[in-house]
Amino acid sequence: MADDDYMEIQRRNFEQQFGSLESLGYEDRSKVDGSRSSESESSGESDSESDEHDEMDSEMSSGDRDSEENDESEESEDSDEEPQVVRLETSHTPVIQSKQDRKLARLGRAPTLEEIDRKNRELEKLTKKQQAKAAQEDADNLQNDLKLQRLLSESHILAHNMDFSGADLTLQTLDYEAPIGNARRRILDQRIRQAAATNSSTKGMPKKLEKMPMNMRKGMINARERRVTEYEREAREAGIVLSKVKKGELRNLDSGRGATVSSDRLGVGKKQTKRVRDRGLRIHSVGKSTRNGLRISQQDIDRITNKGKKRRK
Repeated sequence: MADDDYMEIQRRNFEQQFGSLESLGYEDRSKVDGSRSSESESSGESDSESDEHDEMDSEMSSGDRDSEENDESEESEDSDEEPQVVRLETSHTPVIQSKQDRKLARLGRAPTLEEIDRKNRELEKLTKKQQAKAAQEDADNLQNDLKLQRLLSESHILAHNMDFSGADLTLQTLDYEAPIGNARRRILDQRIRQAAATNSSTKGMPKKLEKMPMNMRKGMINARERRVTEYEREAREAGIVLSKVKKGELRNLDSGRGATVSSDRLGVGKKQTKRVRDRGLRIHSVGKSTRNGLRISQQDIDRITNKGKKRRK
């Protein structure tokens, strides 16, 4: 390939990335040199014709020459005074070069048209087998994500049914079968509540507690509060930081145990006793003391001035 072809390819790559020189406000000298060379070739052919007209041009009057020279000088002065205008296009997005293009740029040459076409064909080449494989991988990943989410949400139930843990847990001791018994019942109940939580005001929880004797319920609630208090005290003395519990709720130490949820019988919160503010001595006073001052009602004024209602004897 000739040097002119390499220069043409390099010029195309430059214009593709940065735009043409005219759009940046500069003059493309390669095009000017090409036009000058074409003019020099045409001037050689017209030399013979120009010799014939030289004699006729020599007979021109000196006054006409002076006027033409004056006009040319004025035009040159006007052209020199014109400012240079540089146009900057902000809408042009630069093309990010690939690794192969950067490698060719370090070698000191621009990529050929064949290399560019070959690269585009390789990028667009995606067989049906690869598309089917990608779709199958997406389906498998979605299924694995669902299994992982269920495992995380049901791990507290499965933890009470594992006979081995820690170093004793191996591929031989690990049970791959589905949970049975109370664990299966709790898992199905949890999944049903998660599905019902979307349109439920109680987020899947029952609106009323299960019916049971009141004394038995109070005893179970008191026992649960004592166990939670003892558990938190031991953790605080041992320097263990426990997870925070929502305001008004009690820590659940029996999560995952039993066939049913204990919160259906005992609830999730603890009873808050109403605290009555100490109002001081009950003496006869006038008005009501507020943060804005003493407020005296009309009834107090009538009582002091003996204008109130008289009691019948």
